[in-house]
Amino acid sequence: MKFRYLLGLLFLFPGLSAGCQNKIGEITPDYIGRQFVAAINTADPADWEAIAGVVHSPASVEKNGMDRLVAMFQRMHGNYAPMEYHHAEQLVFPKPDGDSYILHVYARKQGEVMWSDFQFRLDPSPPHLISNLVFVAEVAEPIALPNGSIEQQETLDWLNGYIEKMERENDLSGSILIARGGRVLFEKYWGLADIESGRKINAGTLFGMASGSKMFTAIAIMQLQEQGKLKLSDPLTKYFPDFPHKEWAGRTTLQHLLSHTSGIAEYWTKENEPAMLAFDDWHQFLPLIYKEGFQFEPGTESGYSNSNYMLLGAIVEKTSGQDYYTYMEEHILKKAGMSQSGWFNFSDEKLPLAVPYARDGKGGWTAAKHFKKGSPAGGCYSNPADMWQFLKALKTNQLISAASLNDMTTDKTAGVKDAQPYGLGFILEQHAQEPTFGHGGITGGVNFEFRYFPQQDILLVVFNNQNNGAYDDLKRNTVKLISGER
Repeated sequence: MKFRYLLGLLFLFPGLSAGCQNKIGEITPDYIGRQFVAAINTADPADWEAIAGVVHSPASVEKNGMDRLVAMFQRMHGNYAPMEYHHAEQLVFPKPDGDSYILHVYARKQGEVMWSDFQFRLDPSPPHLISNLVFVAEVAEPIALPNGSIEQQETLDWLNGYIEKMERENDLSGSILIARGGRVLFEKYWGLADIESGRKINAGTLFGMASGSKMFTAIAIMQLQEQGKLKLSDPLTKYFPDFPHKEWAGRTTLQHLLSHTSGIAEYWTKENEPAMLAFDDWHQFLPLIYKEGFQFEPGTESGYSNSNYMLLGAIVEKTSGQDYYTYMEEHILKKAGMSQSGWFNFSDEKLPLAVPYARDGKGGWTAAKHFKKGSPAGGCYSNPADMWQFLKALKTNQLISAASLNDMTTDKTAGVKDAQPYGLGFILEQHAQEPTFGHGGITGGVNFEFRYFPQQDILLVVFNNQNNGAYDDLKRNTVKLISGER
């Protein structure tokens, strides 16, 4: 996903024009979307002020001030005009402290292939006017989906054609598998694993999972708990007695680490990245974690941090007596029958590894920056067939007990600030009233998604070796095809 504007672009518009006057009760997501694009396309500050009056909350105007809002529209006009409006879509996310409303507005600058997905946070009170712009993402195309179920041939034919279209028009590469029970519904492999050699992606191509392999680290912790070698209630200081801010460290449990509610800050910062790229061993990251310390009190907030899983990897070693990679190979990958997966050196030319690519700014691709080898926080290599084996092992309790899996897929963030539903190593999402679990991964030149729909017994696995916004479209729309959301 490409971000043109990141968090903090608070923009909205007060005033009311004769051409835009509507009663508040008539305001719809489509109306807001159309007016927003109209504001980008005009160069008249009076129109910007006029449109603002019907699409944003009074609190936003008061907070930002008219001069700043007008200046924002002026910049957006210069960056995006003229734009073609496609549609707007409002989503609602239940939160412990009240529903959160998000608006997506899809539009495309004249002459461009990719569309822009303007994503807004809305006021929670009706009629849900714009509060602030969160970011702008690049997407391949907002598209009308077929109405059939994922098992119907017409739906699968549409999906196949959709992928071919994105490969042709957006240069998307990757692999995808959809399975129900013991039967493959759909699988496809396309594009290049290595542009320089012309090596094509096939069923054996191994892709980076990025953070997706946090699932494996979490399962290792659950295994060790089942063996009586640790407890999720153990304090961090039992394993790291010298961790900074000893009072908070003493109240930080392994469950806090697993659920990203520990408050331990992210080591992966712009300041630390040059040193990180030169590291040969993941243990070299630990001093960076000590340096960053805590960002909030343990158990009070939800804050995703790779630091949590680096610490958990060290705990796997301390309690099992084995090197992290050896433990994962013996107790996760081999047990699950994942014969092709592993934490490999990126430069190993003997393996069918997909090269990660970033855009080169000239319409092509260049190899993305990459760590030398994965870690407990992510970086395992795998493919769709092996990830299907992983799910089978989970469902048949070959890796952990049914009770442990249930614990891992139960939300541990409910009631905390900024809660983002997360279990113990699994991201929890709800699609069309069906709870799902899995994990994704995003880093330079790596995109991955593993998502299981238990009620339908359907698995979705998607890999991509590019910084390509079309991947997000493929993932999002395939989830909709499976869940029935339209």
